Amino acid sequence: MDLFQFFARFHVLVLHLPIGILMLAAVLEMAVRFKEQPRSALLNVVWFWGAISAVAACVLGWMLSQADGYSTEAIFIHRSFGISVAIAAWICWWVFKRNSPPVAIYSLSSIVLALLFSTGHYGANMTHGETYLVEYAPNPIRQIAGFSPHKAPRPPITSLAQADVYLDVISPLFEKRCASCHNDSKQKGGLNLASFASLQQGGKSGDTLVPGNPEHSELYQRITLDHDAKGYMPAEGKKPLTEQEVAVIKWWITTGAPNQGPVTEFVHNQQHKTLLSKLFAIHSSSLADIPPISDEQYQQLVNAGFVVKQIAQNSNYLDLDMSISELPLSPDTLTLLGAVKSHVLYLNLAKKSVNKNHMEVIAQLPNLQKLRLEHSNVTTNALAPLKKAANLYYLNLFATQVDNDVLPMLNEFAALQQVYLSASKVDAEAFERHSLSGDTKMYYSALARNDAKIAQNNKHGLKVE
Repeated sequence: MDLFQFFARFHVLVLHLPIGILMLAAVLEMAVRFKEQPRSALLNVVWFWGAISAVAACVLGWMLSQADGYSTEAIFIHRSFGISVAIAAWICWWVFKRNSPPVAIYSLSSIVLALLFSTGHYGANMTHGETYLVEYAPNPIRQIAGFSPHKAPRPPITSLAQADVYLDVISPLFEKRCASCHNDSKQKGGLNLASFASLQQGGKSGDTLVPGNPEHSELYQRITLDHDAKGYMPAEGKKPLTEQEVAVIKWWITTGAPNQGPVTEFVHNQQHKTLLSKLFAIHSSSLADIPPISDEQYQQLVNAGFVVKQIAQNSNYLDLDMSISELPLSPDTLTLLGAVKSHVLYLNLAKKSVNKNHMEVIAQLPNLQKLRLEHSNVTTNALAPLKKAANLYYLNLFATQVDNDVLPMLNEFAALQQVYLSASKVDAEAFERHSLSGDTKMYYSALARNDAKIAQNNKHGLKVE
């Protein structure tokens, strides 16, 4: 047991004492002088304990800095300001208990406040990263603060051929799961994942990356340890990588850990193609160019209660939304859907009264990928025709009348990946008992379930998103 580091970690607790005490002392000192009121001797006590706590924070901070994980420059700056706070606090205690002139009170108190702010700022930079405060700031504010403008976002990925193996696949995973502990300012274990170049430098334990051999790569070993094992990454309190994300990193290392190039250059089988398509939510079907619907058909859809939108600026495929209309889903409306069936990619019938006959027509939409039926009266029996919808990968059944019998039925949907079942008649016990068979490519999203139940679902083979 390392008692030195045990006590060192109390720095994150003790550091709040000088911040609060010295800030209070400085503000009160200036307020008393401004109002020309008699100075209370209690202020001497406040300054004294503020100075004591500042020294304690400095000592514990020095102890904590002996551990690995922080850049030397960041530690030096934070430590320098911290020591300055302690020295300034003792000076204030010594000077203010005498009859000090106003200029001394205002100047010294202001210096203490400025040093407190600077110490806290550089300490936060070490734990949260230098860009934490301005991460979401507009570019003019970032530039005033001395930071570069936001990077231009990567274009959305609609096919694997568009994706760069590192910039679009691996770097975003590191940024999301690892960057808080392995960045330019903070390198736990000596590992920096801010760039491919820094990743190649490795860490202090083992070979971080062995191209072509994930089992001998420290990076892969750490993310596949038992969650309660020593050395598991991400560290306790951080959200772990999903099975899909772990599989993607394994694929990347196996292919030689490339730092650039189109993903398709490194995809050698259907399993890898499916894995990466899921990562980008790319549906497997290939959509051919089609002509737009006629103006007359567009107006008929609007008159029937649909909000009609193109799914993309240069696409003639449609997103049809009837959820905000009070008009019913009539036979004429179904006929109209049939007339534009090849154009319908997304369909929203939330809050509508739907039955099996409606589903028969909807199942004949050859390119339908997303269907929203939340808050509708759809039943398990009514859903049966949708098994013929070859490209349907998203189905929202939130707050519907589907029951436990829908669970085995969903396995028969060819392309289904996401299903929302909360607030339906599917009970928690049935959901937990149900084990998916085969390569169903689906996710059950158990909204409003607690973490314990989600963990239990995973044990039963249910993937929860």
